Amino acid sequence: MILKNTKIVLENNIIENGWIEIEDKKIISINEGTADKDGVDLEGNWLMPGFIDCHVHGGYGVDFESGKIEAFEQFSKKVTQEGITSYVQGSVTNSKENNERYLGEFSKFMKNDMIGAKCLGIHLEGPFISKEKKGAHELSLLEDPNIESLKKLIKYSDDNIRIVTYAADLQDGSFTKFMLENNILPSVGHTNMSFSQCEKDYELGFRHVTHLFNGMSGVSQYEPGLASFALYKDDILCEVITDGIHIEKDTLKLIYKIKGPENICIITDAMNAKGLDDGEYKLGNLEVIKKGMKVFLKESGVLAGAGATFDHNIRTMIEANPEIKMTDLIKMTSINIAKQLNIFNKTGSIEVGKSADLVVLNKEMSVIKTFVEGKSVYER
Repeated sequence: MILKNTKIVLENNIIENGWIEIEDKKIISINEGTADKDGVDLEGNWLMPGFIDCHVHGGYGVDFESGKIEAFEQFSKKVTQEGITSYVQGSVTNSKENNERYLGEFSKFMKNDMIGAKCLGIHLEGPFISKEKKGAHELSLLEDPNIESLKKLIKYSDDNIRIVTYAADLQDGSFTKFMLENNILPSVGHTNMSFSQCEKDYELGFRHVTHLFNGMSGVSQYEPGLASFALYKDDILCEVITDGIHIEKDTLKLIYKIKGPENICIITDAMNAKGLDDGEYKLGNLEVIKKGMKVFLKESGVLAGAGATFDHNIRTMIEANPEIKMTDLIKMTSINIAKQLNIFNKTGSIEVGKSADLVVLNKEMSVIKTFVEGKSVYER
């Protein structure tokens, strides 16, 4: 397959007019100029690495708690309209019985051929989080980080847990070490820990923070917390929900100025009501209300996941930071998280030998086409 007449965004430069060749699911050549071969005319639009969302619970009526292979497959297909080519499936805090059931079904789904975007595994958000910063998680189901509990969840999932959000202050470091030793990305979040408490697990190797500013101790001259620590440390990759709802645009400016494009990964944190009409829905066992792109708990008004798409979040980030270059944008949408998840040798940038996971955007940053392993999976 040839994709031609396009602006190709590479890791360190842009080909203003070029074409690429795809064979056996991979990129086999990247070229400047006009192709004299038959191919798909991209009409001068942007060609970028497919987006990787490392924290998405669901959308289009589906989430992890749907607990069915068919639902997981439906979601995999639907998210391609947002330009997502890989994602990590987020969970919420569930009962032990439900987790066993959902993870069992999910492990079967992971063995199947993906019909849309590639699911990389589970992002376990809960139960290992703090009561003070639980957000939209069920209080009665929370527990302190516990290695034996995690081992059971890994077993149920058939070793498909990739990220765990946890309150690092509620363990002695052994939980962090266990995850690092078992190829699970420790992501600190939903915690009230202080700046100084973060140091211990940072020294052990944690380098990832769950949805910066949301569900964590913040920035204060008297009581600096996890948000302060994440901004301070250059090498911590921060998930950022850039929908303009979870974080105001002026704060997005601050985050970008401090962290730079190398240490941000854009996420949606979207839940099952994304893409659906406004109304009442469920997040786990909790009742939520969706109004526009805002989703909140019916009982308390606390934000409960998100209703925005990945491409919307890109547009919002650019509105807040119009100086962002396309080569910097792809760091936040693809490159950084691909490196963090140790898949950058396979995907995350447009490079010969890598998987042809690609998205075509117009000048308004709206998705025109999405390709997964060279296969067209979405066309507007």
